[in-house]
Amino acid sequence: MKKEVKIVLAVVLAVWFFVMGFEIGSYAEKKKFAQANSGVVTPTTQAPTVAPTEAPTTQPTQPDITAPTGSNTTAPTQGNTTDVSSLSKDEIVADVNKYMTQLRSEQNMTAHKTASVYVNVVDCSVPSIIGTINNVISGITDDLSPEETYTFSGGQAVDAGGSTVAPRDVIPPKGKDFSLPAQGVAVATAQKQGDNTVYSITLAAENTTIDNPVPPCHDASLGYLDITTLNLPIKVTRGDMHYPASTIILTVDSNGKVIGLNEKIPMNGDGATTVLGKEGTASFEGALEENWTFTY
Repeated sequence: MKKEVKIVLAVVLAVWFFVMGFEIGSYAEKKKFAQANSGVVTPTTQAPTVAPTEAPTTQPTQPDITAPTGSNTTAPTQGNTTDVSSLSKDEIVADVNKYMTQLRSEQNMTAHKTASVYVNVVDCSVPSIIGTINNVISGITDDLSPEETYTFSGGQAVDAGGSTVAPRDVIPPKGKDFSLPAQGVAVATAQKQGDNTVYSITLAAENTTIDNPVPPCHDASLGYLDITTLNLPIKVTRGDMHYPASTIILTVDSNGKVIGLNEKIPMNGDGATTVLGKEGTASFEGALEENWTFTY
């Protein structure tokens, strides 16, 4: 039984640590997660029968977690008709704040979102089953972030769960005002791409613990893994998170309308839980990316 409890601890920790608490996840995404895990055994019931020796030898392919991918928000090429590359960091941050506030207050537009979640456990209490854990997580995250389209009229749309939402309810940071301080930005650039202007922001690195769970700049601009909101039948004894270089890429057309938004949050962390007097630990790396396109 001791071995089975360790397996359960490792699986539970690996799954909840990245996915269950992610504030960016929508109602529909969380519902899919719950359905996908309806058969997961908890430490208070019979332990799973998967043996460590059966763990797969192949690991999930790791995507690039340092640079945003795909969508009309990819890095622009030169060919400026107006020089915006000389804007200061403060000026770029001010523009991004202005356009993000405007976007999240739009009354009539169609917003289309695609998203991807990546997480890979790199160490845990039972190293021999890391392959099994990553296969479990991959099976959950593959269907965690479906495409979504919101058609806003008078500032309201109906989401996949049937609820009425405003743009600020679905565009990160969900349900909060967008506020990005210049001191929270490591790199800021602006370039022309045809008639459009592309703003690129890289946030300064932030770290959190259970005692200090909120990364201020991520909280006000993107979102983060909120460990304190997890309602689990296990005691969390450690949860350290590192957000090294999250990015926001904003594309604005010649009419001053936001037409593209790419947001990416690479992260890594480690944590520990205690169940029935046994401690399980795990470390992971991962990323969440959202690509938005907007038409008016």
